[in-house]
Amino acid sequence: MGKLKREIKGHRNQEVQQFHHNEELDDSLLPDAQEIGRLREFDPSILEWLKSRAEKEQDFRHSAYNQRLILSDKVNKREHDSNRIGVFIYFIIVLVCLLCSFLLIWNDKKLEGSIFGGITVIFAFAVIITKKQEPQK
Repeated sequence: MGKLKREIKGHRNQEVQQFHHNEELDDSLLPDAQEIGRLREFDPSILEWLKSRAEKEQDFRHSAYNQRLILSDKVNKREHDSNRIGVFIYFIIVLVCLLCSFLLIWNDKKLEGSIFGGITVIFAFAVIITKKQEPQK
Protein backbone atom coordinates (compact mmCIF):
# COMPACT_ATOMS: atom_id res chain seq x y z
CA MET A 1 0.00 0.00 0.00
CA GLY A 2 2.62 2.58 0.97
CA LYS A 3 5.49 2.86 -1.48
CA LEU A 4 8.43 5.22 -1.10
CA LYS A 5 10.64 6.27 -3.99
CA ARG A 6 13.77 8.21 -3.06
CA GLU A 7 16.21 9.85 -5.46
CA ILE A 8 19.33 11.80 -4.46
CA LYS A 9 21.62 13.38 -7.05
CA GLY A 10 24.74 15.43 -6.55
CA HIS A 11 26.40 17.86 -8.96
CA ARG A 12 29.69 19.66 -8.62
CA ASN A 13 30.57 22.70 -10.73
CA GLN A 14 33.91 24.40 -9.97
CA GLU A 15 33.33 25.72 -6.43
CA VAL A 16 29.61 24.95 -6.13
CA GLN A 17 28.08 21.71 -4.94
CA GLN A 18 24.40 21.05 -5.54
CA PHE A 19 22.26 18.27 -4.20
CA HIS A 20 18.85 17.33 -5.49
CA HIS A 21 16.76 15.29 -3.08
CA ASN A 22 13.41 13.98 -4.29
CA GLU A 23 11.04 11.71 -2.39
CA GLU A 24 7.73 10.38 -3.61
CA LEU A 25 5.44 8.60 -1.22
CA ASP A 26 2.49 6.67 -2.61
CA ASP A 27 0.33 6.57 0.48
CA SER A 28 -2.91 5.31 -1.01
CA LEU A 29 -5.30 3.59 1.35
CA LEU A 30 -6.17 0.79 -1.08
CA PRO A 31 -3.82 -1.50 -3.01
CA ASP A 32 -3.79 -1.32 -6.82
CA ALA A 33 -6.43 -3.09 -8.87
CA GLN A 34 -4.21 -6.03 -9.84
CA GLU A 35 -3.41 -6.78 -6.23
CA ILE A 36 -7.10 -6.52 -5.27
CA GLY A 37 -7.93 -8.98 -8.07
CA ARG A 38 -5.38 -11.48 -6.75
CA LEU A 39 -6.64 -11.08 -3.19
CA ARG A 40 -10.25 -11.51 -4.32
CA GLU A 41 -9.42 -14.93 -5.73
CA PHE A 42 -8.52 -16.10 -2.22
CA ASP A 43 -11.36 -14.37 -0.37
CA PRO A 44 -14.39 -12.88 -2.21
CA SER A 45 -15.30 -10.66 0.77
CA ILE A 46 -11.86 -9.03 0.86
CA LEU A 47 -13.14 -5.94 -0.98
CA GLU A 48 -15.57 -5.05 1.82
CA TRP A 49 -12.86 -5.62 4.39
CA LEU A 50 -10.45 -3.38 2.44
CA LYS A 51 -13.09 -0.65 2.20
CA SER A 52 -13.79 -0.74 5.92
CA ARG A 53 -10.06 -0.67 6.74
CA ALA A 54 -9.56 2.25 4.34
CA GLU A 55 -12.40 4.19 6.00
CA LYS A 56 -10.95 3.53 9.45
CA GLU A 57 -7.50 4.59 8.25
CA GLN A 58 -8.94 7.76 6.73
CA ASP A 59 -10.74 8.60 9.98
CA PHE A 60 -7.54 8.00 11.92
CA ARG A 61 -5.55 10.27 9.60
CA HIS A 62 -8.13 13.03 9.91
CA SER A 63 -8.16 12.80 13.71
CA ALA A 64 -4.34 12.72 13.85
CA TYR A 65 -4.17 15.78 11.60
CA ASN A 66 -6.70 17.61 13.77
CA GLN A 67 -4.74 16.73 16.90
CA ARG A 68 -1.55 18.07 15.30
CA LEU A 69 -3.34 21.31 14.47
CA ILE A 70 -4.63 21.65 18.03
CA LEU A 71 -1.16 20.95 19.44
CA SER A 72 0.40 23.48 17.06
CA ASP A 73 -2.14 26.11 18.10
CA LYS A 74 -1.39 25.47 21.78
CA VAL A 75 2.36 25.78 21.19
CA ASN A 76 1.90 29.02 19.25
CA LYS A 77 -0.36 30.43 21.97
CA ARG A 78 2.14 29.55 24.71
CA GLU A 79 4.98 31.10 22.75
CA HIS A 80 2.94 34.24 22.14
CA ASP A 81 1.98 34.48 25.82
CA SER A 82 5.60 33.92 26.84
CA ASN A 83 6.73 36.71 24.53
CA ARG A 84 4.10 39.09 25.90
CA ILE A 85 5.07 38.32 29.49
CA GLY A 86 8.75 38.79 28.63
CA VAL A 87 8.10 42.17 27.03
CA PHE A 88 6.01 43.26 30.03
CA ILE A 89 8.72 42.23 32.53
CA TYR A 90 11.38 43.91 30.39
CA PHE A 91 9.31 47.11 30.34
CA ILE A 92 8.90 47.02 34.14
CA ILE A 93 12.66 46.48 34.64
CA VAL A 94 13.49 49.45 32.39
CA LEU A 95 10.96 51.63 34.22
CA VAL A 96 12.38 50.66 37.63
CA CYS A 97 15.93 51.38 36.44
CA LEU A 98 14.89 54.76 35.06
CA LEU A 99 13.04 55.52 38.30
CA CYS A 100 16.19 54.67 40.28
CA SER A 101 18.16 56.96 37.97
CA PHE A 102 15.61 59.73 38.55
CA LEU A 103 15.84 59.27 42.33
CA LEU A 104 19.65 59.43 42.19
CA ILE A 105 19.48 62.67 40.22
CA TRP A 106 16.79 64.00 42.61
CA ASN A 107 19.12 63.34 45.60
CA ASP A 108 21.93 65.42 44.06
CA LYS A 109 23.88 62.45 42.67
CA LYS A 110 23.68 63.69 39.11
CA LEU A 111 26.71 61.85 37.79
CA GLU A 112 25.65 58.45 39.14
CA GLY A 113 22.03 58.95 38.10
CA SER A 114 22.98 60.07 34.60
CA ILE A 115 25.36 57.13 34.11
CA PHE A 116 22.82 54.63 35.44
CA GLY A 117 20.01 56.09 33.28
CA GLY A 118 22.24 56.23 30.20
CA ILE A 119 23.35 52.64 30.63
CA THR A 120 19.72 51.59 31.08
CA VAL A 121 18.61 53.35 27.89
CA ILE A 122 21.57 52.01 25.88
CA PHE A 123 20.94 48.48 27.15
CA ALA A 124 17.21 48.77 26.32
CA PHE A 125 17.95 49.85 22.74
CA ALA A 126 20.62 47.16 22.34
CA VAL A 127 18.19 44.43 23.38
CA ILE A 128 15.50 45.72 21.01
CA ILE A 129 17.94 45.96 18.09
CA THR A 130 19.39 42.47 18.63
CA LYS A 131 15.88 41.00 18.91
CA LYS A 132 14.90 42.58 15.60
CA GLN A 133 18.03 41.23 13.88
CA GLU A 134 17.49 37.61 15.01
CA PRO A 135 16.21 35.38 12.20
CA GLN A 136 12.67 34.10 12.58
CA LYS A 137 12.20 30.38 13.27
